[in-house]
Amino acid sequence: MKEVTKYNIRYVGFESLADGARRLDYAITAPGVPARSASIHIPAAAFSGTARVTFQESATICCEKIRNELETRIEAKDSVLMLMLTAEDIEQFRPRRRAAGKRP
Repeated sequence: MKEVTKYNIRYVGFESLADGARRLDYAITAPGVPARSASIHIPAAAFSGTARVTFQESATICCEKIRNELETRIEAKDSVLMLMLTAEDIEQFRPRRRAAGKRP
């Protein structure tokens, strides 16, 4: 049986890159595990078009991508994770919006 580790993933900031992309940085801690960090590159194209990501939701999407990577990667022992956000990641990890309900 696989041991489950409870990760605390904290957003620590971003950097706007010259081409319109962004890099988001995170600190990762867990009981009994050395502290780590992660950086995710979000291409500029992710912020435009019909399925665009807002700056606000990008932090949540990236956090979920990191959590998924930590839980599924066997070799996730690197002290720094360097990841790239893809269109597939956005679809998979984007928070689902609630449908507007009718008021009585």
